[in-house]
Amino acid sequence: MRLLTCVTTLSLAWVLVSQGAAPVATQHDDLDPVKADPAHHKVEFENAQVSVVRYKIAPGEITANHRNLSFVNIPLTDINAKFTTPDRKSTEVHLRAGTAAWRTPTTHVVQNIGDKPIEGIMVVPKTPSSALPAGAQDETIVDPKHSRVEFENDEVRVTRYHFDAGEKSTVHGHPDAVQIFLTDAKANVTTVDGKTTSVVGKAGEVRWQPATQHVVQNMGGKPLDGILVEMKGVRASSQRQ
Repeated sequence: MRLLTCVTTLSLAWVLVSQGAAPVATQHDDLDPVKADPAHHKVEFENAQVSVVRYKIAPGEITANHRNLSFVNIPLTDINAKFTTPDRKSTEVHLRAGTAAWRTPTTHVVQNIGDKPIEGIMVVPKTPSSALPAGAQDETIVDPKHSRVEFENDEVRVTRYHFDAGEKSTVHGHPDAVQIFLTDAKANVTTVDGKTTSVVGKAGEVRWQPATQHVVQNMGGKPLDGILVEMKGVRASSQRQ
């Protein structure tokens, strides 16, 4: 009888996966996306405040069932996908590369229904706790030409920056932040002590940026675009589920 029950359970799980539906999770499953689906989710870096995960899904591929906590989603490519939750409800999702949005906790499988690979960045707050350096001014206020707020909540603020070739910012500050390069970058960054550093990055690259005050100048011959996910307050207890 025990063998029959096991075979029946395995057969049901195979049917659900083959139909693109998420298998029902048991209390013993570890649904962290990096552990449950390492073929499509890799940790880019993490520290006490944040975990950054890169996801990649080839055309037609289906992820393993996994659970995401609240996170900022930044697609690096256009996304055409089908999300299926454990109750077998499916939703098609279509996103443009370079957008940014806050996602609440969910459990699902994801299928790439497009004809191109999917790639993106998940910024998962852990215990965000940061602020502007003393005396620093908010870039979105003092230099709105080059920076604007995409959205914010009690954990993070997401800003988008854009510099045409040769353009230079005013002096401003940032709290601790995750930086996502949306274009190749070549810039000079001058801190308030007068030191200038050359910064080079590739589109799709992600870095941790400690709180700072500086001036940024685009030294490349093309526009410079990127996103900053800035750390704010202490993680809300309601998100620790």
